[in-house]
Amino acid sequence: MKTLGELLGCSIGDEFARLQVNGVSDDSRVVNSGNMFVAVSGNAADGKIYINDAISKGAKFTVEESSNGSSNIELKDDVVKVYVPNVRMELAHIASKFFESEFSNVVAVTGTNGKSSTVDIIRQIWNFAGRSAASIGTLGIITKSEHKKLSGNLTSPGSIELHKILHDLCSHGVDSVAMEASSHGIEQHRLDDVKFNVCAFTNLTQDHLDYHKTIENYWLAKSKLFSDLADADSRFVVNADSEYASAIYEIANRRKIKCVSYGYNSDDVKILSAKARDTYQQIEALFFGHKIDFKLPLQGTFQIYNSLCAATSCYLTGVEQGTILEALENLSPINGRLELVASYKGANIYIDYAHTPDALKNAILSLRNHTQNRLVVLFGCGGNRDMQKREIMGRIASEFADKTIVTDDNPRNEVPSEIRKMILAGCSDATEIEGRENAIKSAIDNLQEGDTLLIAGKGHEDYQLINGEKIHFSDKEVILNKVAL
Repeated sequence: MKTLGELLGCSIGDEFARLQVNGVSDDSRVVNSGNMFVAVSGNAADGKIYINDAISKGAKFTVEESSNGSSNIELKDDVVKVYVPNVRMELAHIASKFFESEFSNVVAVTGTNGKSSTVDIIRQIWNFAGRSAASIGTLGIITKSEHKKLSGNLTSPGSIELHKILHDLCSHGVDSVAMEASSHGIEQHRLDDVKFNVCAFTNLTQDHLDYHKTIENYWLAKSKLFSDLADADSRFVVNADSEYASAIYEIANRRKIKCVSYGYNSDDVKILSAKARDTYQQIEALFFGHKIDFKLPLQGTFQIYNSLCAATSCYLTGVEQGTILEALENLSPINGRLELVASYKGANIYIDYAHTPDALKNAILSLRNHTQNRLVVLFGCGGNRDMQKREIMGRIASEFADKTIVTDDNPRNEVPSEIRKMILAGCSDATEIEGRENAIKSAIDNLQEGDTLLIAGKGHEDYQLINGEKIHFSDKEVILNKVAL
């Protein structure tokens, strides 16, 4: 329980400041007596329309966005009504105060691709170093002993859920947290009022243009992690090989924040060579002036970048170089990230979450060095999302794979055949198979010795979204059931 004065970011009079708030929610359906209801507008409806419903369930405090951009507070019909300029920002502040937490280290990782792998690797390095660590993101909430899903399939959870998670982790002794920072989460202030020690950037390529409209807007959303959310004593980690690296350096210089980099063009953590082996990659690099040589048990060039982003972030949080290298050589596979699921008739079958043009290209090219015969790729594109990338992904598959199979992937409320048609505009030589399960089984049936099959798009996901329904579906389960026959 907190006082209203403790929760609000705006100044209020003594008659309101000492009032007790016993709960906070932005969902009127779960409001209880004495709670505060924060009316946040979503994609579907204005949160203000649920205020009366919240009051009928016992809410004694409501927070909503003011019409004139100012702060105000009043008592009306025994309900304290608070008006603020930006209700999402205020919600983050309220949530951080109500669900308090404190950690030794919090690292935020943003970028189009690589966020999930990077935060998972950071968590693994911290755990290897003896710290009690957790990661939060697309793969869920993961600690050394537990793995939970996030609600709503969000990469960055809403402010209340996020601070509840952080509070719970803190109360269970977790001292270091790595979390994904999605463009939606940053733009919608879900990550506000989290104190980040390190903010890291992986890359930026086309994605989410259905929401951001332009790549410029997409970048601006990502950049706010560094320009707005990072504290003055935070440190930045940036992919030196990204075209956006210079922009992050500029932000760092303007804010007088330390910024270090990784990649082939880095002066801090510089990749010298990478050689693909059967089950690992041999990496040579300069790590802050010291030459290092280690075996990375993950496939793909992108996992080299993700691992070095994680290593650099952990180094900035005080983990010693020797411990980091030993941890990297002992990494566990990352769920659904270029994961080898099975071998069948002498062919290897991988799943990967790649659902953007750049990620698909990287996944295909990463497996090329591990393929003796044909490289077969199977994928689809999600419905009610960025349509521009569909033909582009078709062209990429056609150019870099030996055989392409186009199928379905979360069609949502679109007609699956129309989505497939848009993809096929970029790969007219591809095989089209309706139904993802049928497509996977057919692809496996036609494998030859030495082939590699990459099933892309869903990775760790265990559902399909079809006509408003969430139906259980797992690429991994279909593969394992098929090869077991």
